[in-house]
Amino acid sequence: MKKTIFLALPFLFFGCHTGPSAADYVKEGNQGLTHKIPYTAAYIAFSKAIALKPDDTIAYANRGRLEIKMQNYFRALKDFQKVLSLDRKMTSVYYYMGVAREQVGDQEGSQTAYSKAIGYNSNSAEAFVGRGFVRQILRDEKGALQDFTQAIALKPDSFPDAYLARGLLKVKLNDKNGACADLNHAYKLKPDSITLHYIKINCR
Repeated sequence: MKKTIFLALPFLFFGCHTGPSAADYVKEGNQGLTHKIPYTAAYIAFSKAIALKPDDTIAYANRGRLEIKMQNYFRALKDFQKVLSLDRKMTSVYYYMGVAREQVGDQEGSQTAYSKAIGYNSNSAEAFVGRGFVRQILRDEKGALQDFTQAIALKPDSFPDAYLARGLLKVKLNDKNGACADLNHAYKLKPDSITLHYIKINCR
């Protein structure tokens, strides 16, 4: 009987990756988003994930979020655009694109991004708050008031700055009772000297 011989063929294993996977590096990088590891270490981890898996939309998206924390807004936008080029269904990045565009002074682009985020998720209170502040900058006070009101309706005790901003808009509209209610609630959620100052001058 002919004996079958099994030869060890090391070359069959050439190129195999035996270290951490892309998912492992993403998990490591995510710790930077919660301040458990330094931002630089997290950035390196996300970049390693992308090197191993160039179409990893989660790695690009989360690296973009990290870059916002690092104030690297243009690099963040590049990562978010890459996400959408790979998967148009990753619409959650529109909110972060709004944040990044606002920070680089592109208020129109920021408003558009926030609006897209809201269009895909009408329960995104954060996007309503972001668009509200951008609309204030763009002098759309009516739109800003509507956005702050919607954000507060979705998450009543999450946005002291939205209460403050809405309160000051109501001051301009001569709605003293509504303004003071918002200003006092803002101070309740986040006691600070600025809010207290506005309460003192508007709610006597």
